[in-house]
Amino acid sequence: MNYKNRLIFFYPSIEVGGLEKNLFSLINSLSKKKYNINFITFKSIKNNVFAKKLYTFDKNINVITPKIFFNTNKKYIKYFFCFLTLLKFCSKNKFLIISFQSNILSIIAAKLTNSKIIIRCNTAPQKYVSSFKKKIFFKFFYSLSNKILVTSNDFKKEIKNCFNLKSIVHRQSLDIEGIKKKSKVKLNFNFFKKYKYLKLINVGRLTEQKDLITLLEAFSKLVKIRKARLLIVGNGSDQKKLKLFIKNKKIFDHVKIINFQSNPYKFISLADVKVLSSKYEGNPNILLETACIKKLIISTNCKVGPREILQAGKGGILFKVGDHNGLYKILKNLKIKDKKIKEKINISNNYVKKNFKKDISEPFIDIINKL
Repeated sequence: MNYKNRLIFFYPSIEVGGLEKNLFSLINSLSKKKYNINFITFKSIKNNVFAKKLYTFDKNINVITPKIFFNTNKKYIKYFFCFLTLLKFCSKNKFLIISFQSNILSIIAAKLTNSKIIIRCNTAPQKYVSSFKKKIFFKFFYSLSNKILVTSNDFKKEIKNCFNLKSIVHRQSLDIEGIKKKSKVKLNFNFFKKYKYLKLINVGRLTEQKDLITLLEAFSKLVKIRKARLLIVGNGSDQKKLKLFIKNKKIFDHVKIINFQSNPYKFISLADVKVLSSKYEGNPNILLETACIKKLIISTNCKVGPREILQAGKGGILFKVGDHNGLYKILKNLKIKDKKIKEKINISNNYVKKNFKKDISEPFIDIINKL
């Protein structure tokens, strides 16, 4: 069998997010097109409660986990044991490695087994390149890959500027009609449903990357001069920190935190504004999904993704990373029914309709065939 039809996807640590949705959409579609799909991860989907709600494998996909298994939340342990598993499988058979995570280890495995490898960069280099030495380190290893995939044109420019390497834009999967359908599911949620004033929502992991303290700082000032409510949807390591901040600022009557939802769109549909306060991204799915259901997006102008999705501010409102005063001023003066706001919403909606589709396997197959 041609090695281009034998694919081994490397993704040691499955979480719950946009990246995983795209990955599973891609591999399931490839499997239906008769590609031989192997998937290396540390823990089976069956053992991951959140992931089990969102993701399913096509029956023909071969899921491979390390034989030595123990529970751990430490990613680097997962990466190491999955790296050993990848080495074992690629030393016995010819595969094309597709790495969506821990790219350095997967590149090393590819070189040790004389395998071809495609890597996908999912986060802006600003997250992990904090010195000249690190820039040289990542540039060296990335240059050993056969193809580098990114999710947007801005991301492509960042890879060029940071590492002087070429990359290929392979956009995310976006089920526009499916998202619109899910957004119309009836929801009895009085926190928003019967509220007549400004309604804000944030959907995503509760982590330092998402910088929800900046959003809460701005919101705590906002509610002193304007009636508003904020819904935060998600789970993560910062949950206790956020709840303590809400308590100390005495804004618990205006803010509600609920756990991860398999269908967040029905909550977004009740809000006026989706706010993203991230320090860095990699072309955030949640902004694309929000644009599908025609809601205003306010986002940090972080690397990378928001600026392109919001068309440099024509399709939404951008503010500086960490600038809670700037966000406060935007929210204070926001007129949600203004004609200019509706124009911004339409521009972001047109952007996703023009650039994204549900099945992203065909452009991926083209990339494989050109190896």
